[in-house]
Amino acid sequence: MTHYDWGSGAIVTPEEPKKKKNVQIIPAQTDLKRRAVNFVKGFDINLSPEQLEELENVVQRSTETFVRDVGKELMDCRKIVIGALGDKSRRPDAIAACGDLAYSVKALGGTFQYPLMTQIAKSMESFVADRTTANEKQLLVSQLHIDSLYVILASRVTGFGTTVEQATVAALTKLAERYELPRE
Repeated sequence: MTHYDWGSGAIVTPEEPKKKKNVQIIPAQTDLKRRAVNFVKGFDINLSPEQLEELENVVQRSTETFVRDVGKELMDCRKIVIGALGDKSRRPDAIAACGDLAYSVKALGGTFQYPLMTQIAKSMESFVADRTTANEKQLLVSQLHIDSLYVILASRVTGFGTTVEQATVAALTKLAERYELPRE
């Protein structure tokens, strides 16, 4: 059936509706299921209390390693940023180090019950993204992000924190937005 198109002023004939294609659902292969669950060495899908406790212990040990490793990375990155404040030639390396740190903390923070660190790292990552160097104020903003991450880690603030921590995240995000330009 034709109709008048008021926008173009033309008489339009609608297209024929297209036939729907048949969709085939392919079930997962049994060997894929076996590899995912690892029946030989791993755990069954339905975990027993002993297996659940064993997995919790592994995660706890991994959390300690995470805290130790990220703490060292935060200290190293802070030293690089402080060194770059006085030496403009070191600023590109400082921005690259901040980007790498932000990416790794953002990715792993939530896994180890530090979602607050993930929020701050996300703010820092977007602040240094596509940046090759930074001015002094921008380096100081990066340093504040690093210091905040370190305080959260040292204080073992798990979860999303209190209103004070959330206000800190909001302030860091606003600070990053304020000093985002110029991008160099």
